Amino acid sequence: MKIWELDDEYDSLISFVKKGREGKKHDVREAVSKIREAVLSRGDRALVDFSVAWDRWEKEHPLKVTAGEIDEAASRVSRKDLKVLKGMIRNVASYHKGQRMPKRAFRKKGLVVEEGPVPVESVMVYVPGGTASYPSSLIMGVLPAQIAGVKRIYVATPGRGGAINDHVAAAAKLLGIHEIYRIGGAQAVYAFAYGTASVPKVDMIVGPGNAFVEEAKRDVYGSVGIDMLAGPTELVILCTEAHSPGTVAIDMFSQAEHDELASVGLFSSSREHLDEVTKSIQGLLDSAPRKETIRKALDENGYMVHFTDLARAVEAINLIAPEHMELIGDESCVPSILYPGIIYVGPCTSVAMGDYYIGTNHVLPTAGAGRFTGGLSVDRFTKRKVVVRIDRTFIETYGDRAERLARIEGLPAHGDAIKARKELP
Repeated sequence: MKIWELDDEYDSLISFVKKGREGKKHDVREAVSKIREAVLSRGDRALVDFSVAWDRWEKEHPLKVTAGEIDEAASRVSRKDLKVLKGMIRNVASYHKGQRMPKRAFRKKGLVVEEGPVPVESVMVYVPGGTASYPSSLIMGVLPAQIAGVKRIYVATPGRGGAINDHVAAAAKLLGIHEIYRIGGAQAVYAFAYGTASVPKVDMIVGPGNAFVEEAKRDVYGSVGIDMLAGPTELVILCTEAHSPGTVAIDMFSQAEHDELASVGLFSSSREHLDEVTKSIQGLLDSAPRKETIRKALDENGYMVHFTDLARAVEAINLIAPEHMELIGDESCVPSILYPGIIYVGPCTSVAMGDYYIGTNHVLPTAGAGRFTGGLSVDRFTKRKVVVRIDRTFIETYGDRAERLARIEGLPAHGDAIKARKELP
């Protein structure tokens, strides 16, 4: 990984990060468009063909996983692992219950506006299943939807060899989810966005995925709602002091092991610290279980940054707006850090704990989307319902002004509609 000098290479660093993101989008766009055409034209047949080709199906399976298969897969999960899943569910539920949007009423003389949340009716929660399994992502997607009151929740996850992951099945059972489809990738997004003979059309699609899933979600937005663009994972670590090089290296590994397209950056005020972290990476890499994925991610998308001005480093991180950020050292800058999807502060607060047991959601905006949106939450599954009542008092007070504004804007029918109310007996 190159070490950038922030004082001299600020613009070049930002350009490197942004070009990496755009390059990923460009590379997958053409492939995703072909998947879209296939799903729209051939429906279930295309979904099965993709699964045979990419998920190593040796025979064809129904797209919907049967209740018996879910029970059988879940039965293979040990009591110890079930206890771990239950503990995560409790923590995530406890945190997210506090996110419910309150009802409120706004009153003014002659006017009452009532507003409150209405949940979307149907949601597909995407659970990645490429080179790893993610029961945690199922929990993170399903629980906020349930708390919001979503009536129909479906899960889509790749079925490797036709089978779903045992721990994903167990998490689904614990949450009372029975509608699971063994479909992955962009094809799952298109199937649920538009519907097929076997796959229902939904109102909303949520969940993290690879670059292909992210591009498909971008494409279907408008036909369905999406949570956010949550593509390949990102992490920036900001060290204002020379924290344990081995610990920093492992934290970088923890995100790089997700995906070869993962982006990992380290900002440090010490050039020597950066050198020590580099040595730790080299020393730990050969023994890492997912070393090839980590190596490629760090080689192609990793970066280290030496800074002398903390405010300038924070400015750069706000501009990058990574999915995750860790801050180790001087915490006085926390109020100035605005746009990472989530900020973990202090030497004990790792992204990995947030992924599993803190209770905060790990479905977070990537590729700079943190500059305008936040992570998955209960309110993301609701729309604001607004009910308005006005009486003659309000019309008498404001009707002339509203009618005048309509005439100013050249919309006479608007003005006439207001005038007609003023003239009601």
